[in-house]
Amino acid sequence: MRRYDVEVVVFEKNRVGGLLRNAYLVENFPIFPPAPGEKVCEILESRLMESGAIFLKEEVIKVSNRRVITKKGSFLFDYVVVASGTVPKRISDFEVSDKVVYEFSELPEFEKLAIYGAGDAAFDGALKALEGGKEVHLFNRGSRIRALPLLVKRARNFRRFSYHENCPVFGVKAEGDRLKLITEKGEFIFDALLICIGRVPNVSFVEKDDRTFIVGDAKGSFRQASIAMGNAVETAMEILKREGRI
Repeated sequence: MRRYDVEVVVFEKNRVGGLLRNAYLVENFPIFPPAPGEKVCEILESRLMESGAIFLKEEVIKVSNRRVITKKGSFLFDYVVVASGTVPKRISDFEVSDKVVYEFSELPEFEKLAIYGAGDAAFDGALKALEGGKEVHLFNRGSRIRALPLLVKRARNFRRFSYHENCPVFGVKAEGDRLKLITEKGEFIFDALLICIGRVPNVSFVEKDDRTFIVGDAKGSFRQASIAMGNAVETAMEILKREGRI
């Protein structure tokens, strides 16, 4: 949009890149060599700042009738593009302390980490922790692993990685400054717990109309950064076409 000299305002409540920062390696951009998610996000942030877009570090609480409402004010636009990603499926009963999180970047200091889930996010988190020399135990409720085989293979190459199959977690208790996981196969003590049991589109704050577009993971498409970016670019071109700019 900036290439067509359109004024653009970007709202972000945390850091540019979102969940992509948690990726062990981003490998689905054919023109780039594999790189950690944090590195890719640094490049994205740099390009955003160079673009001339207005960047506002504010949390959006509602989008309605082309109006973006934040905790600090209300802003009216010609078009709104919502790229708000996803939110985690939660287990409120397990949230016994701040050592229970849903994103790797939110973890406190730890030496021994429990991960609940067996998808890409779970194995990404495991690999990041293992590369840091930590001990990781991954608990899978069933027997099916939903992660990329490449991620699974990499994790299993680490000596300090333990995989617990058909081992649902029944409960979590705070034990001083540590956590006790209660499972069908026994009780385990950890420094922290990362829950990765799935995510859903983060669009509950959006009232859709013909000038509000939802893109990327928030749209409910495949959770792939390359697809999300392509979807966003296509949406930008559609807006420019409507306005007779192309």
